[in-house]
Amino acid sequence: MELRHLEYFLMLSKELHFTKAAEKLGISQPTLSHQIKMLEKEIGYSLFNRVGKRVELTKVGEIVQQETLNIRDSIQSMSSQITALSKVEIGELKIAVLPGEITDLVSTLCIQFNQLYPNIKVIIETTDQVEKSVLQNKADFGIDFQLNPNDLLEVTKLYDEEFYLISNEKSDTQNISFSSALDGPLILFPSIHQCRKLLNKTSCEIGKPFEPIVETSSIRSILNLVRNGVGRSIVSRTLYEFYETEDLFFQHIDKPSLNRAVYLVMKRNCFINYAAREYIKLLVSEIEKLHFHIEKEAIDSLHSVVL
Repeated sequence: MELRHLEYFLMLSKELHFTKAAEKLGISQPTLSHQIKMLEKEIGYSLFNRVGKRVELTKVGEIVQQETLNIRDSIQSMSSQITALSKVEIGELKIAVLPGEITDLVSTLCIQFNQLYPNIKVIIETTDQVEKSVLQNKADFGIDFQLNPNDLLEVTKLYDEEFYLISNEKSDTQNISFSSALDGPLILFPSIHQCRKLLNKTSCEIGKPFEPIVETSSIRSILNLVRNGVGRSIVSRTLYEFYETEDLFFQHIDKPSLNRAVYLVMKRNCFINYAAREYIKLLVSEIEKLHFHIEKEAIDSLHSVVL
């Protein structure tokens, strides 16, 4: 049974006249008669009683008519839902990110995304296993810093970022050594954050332990505490750029410098839905606007494949 047979049947059940139904369908009357006979043969019952040039539905025809109308409605509903999904009118977007400051970046972009697509539900999964979430289809894509080689993943380096020492007092120098940055009271993220893990690792490498005076997961709290002179902090450029920091001052950290790469992680050869593509567009646009050190070839490739 083909959908066109049901389409012909519905038109004939509406017009109850072979010639008129054939004209509206754009086919010949003999063709319509043949197609209806094929449908009746497949069902095993007559669907119409022929009364001269006019026809009337049989009892079986009435049943088929109702069920065919149900089928048509279901197809229309399916088509509407697929169209809506493709235009991000419904559905959800799932993003996997590492615990810490990158969550602030993702969450901040959600404000703009929600303004553009208010009916899309955004789920941000904070996890130490971003790659696993992507591979298990728990996330449409992920944002990660440290990656293990995996042939099942499509990984794009978005940008390199450095870390700043920030304070409420302007310094005479633009740069400061990592060892000197650890001197004095520090306000930092807890050890679970990726930024703090990098600080802890680097301090161990140079043999200079440190103990923050305040630990908090809130970037706003960190900025306010620094603003009020409680201490200094070390934050990624991402966070420094994304929040109101015009009244604060920063120094580049060197000897050694603190840098990390930020990666976009997707499942290889997997369909990237419209919602994910639109969010990634916002992310890339924001990165380019802030003039981060980006991998041009990688971004160009991302534009051609995803965006």
